[in-house]
Amino acid sequence: MRYTTLLAALLTLSAATACAPATVPSAPPAAGAGSAAAAQRTWEAGRPAAYAYNLEISCFCIHRGQYAVEVRNGQIASARDATTGQPAQADRVQWLVTVDQLFTRINEASQAGRPVRAEYHPQLGYPVEAEVGLLADDSGTLYRITNLRAL
Repeated sequence: MRYTTLLAALLTLSAATACAPATVPSAPPAAGAGSAAAAQRTWEAGRPAAYAYNLEISCFCIHRGQYAVEVRNGQIASARDATTGQPAQADRVQWLVTVDQLFTRINEASQAGRPVRAEYHPQLGYPVEAEVGLLADDSGTLYRITNLRAL
């Protein structure tokens, strides 16, 4: 009888917590720059005219991968597969983003009420990692920018 009561209590508790909504941050917490807006202002104030970086895209999608990207005059000038060094496939290049385009995706998703999580470079302000949507339910994309440098 004692085990039956305990089992019933555990099942009730499990059912109650399973139905509780998960908390998902809707505004990106900033690391180092204070806020998304402050990070973007920092980036815009010091943005080089030409820069390169490594971009990793994680998602349940065809364009996931690691890329070496060069940006000139606000446009992607070169994109290579970071693993092989070969030019990135044309059907994947359209999904790659400049830093400014990533800020746009972060801002648009946040304004639309979609989950966004982002961390920003403490001195330069660019997103070092941004999850737009949720990877957990296959509706999101995770972007990681490393080794950003002026050209």
